[in-house]
Amino acid sequence: MKKEQINFFEELAYIQEYCVNVSLSKEDKYCNTEELLKDVTGEVIYRIMELFDGYGGELQRCNIVNTVTGEVINEGIELHDKCVEFLVSPYNANI
Repeated sequence: MKKEQINFFEELAYIQEYCVNVSLSKEDKYCNTEELLKDVTGEVIYRIMELFDGYGGELQRCNIVNTVTGEVINEGIELHDKCVEFLVSPYNANI
């Protein structure tokens, strides 16, 4: 793998480790497994969106491109700002 690819996967490994440890530290707050899983996966998605937005380690902002249309999906927005609202209510998000 190239250095950039290794850096990307290292950032993902860090995000996973961080989110698991944070969730374990507040394990008692959850009433059920679904609540725990939504919290953990939501945090992981948020951190990955931050990574794409250029807020992770050594990586710069990444463009997410629809390979069929050529459209840059994250053009003009910060993904991490939009994902929280959307994940809470995906069918009613005011995006």
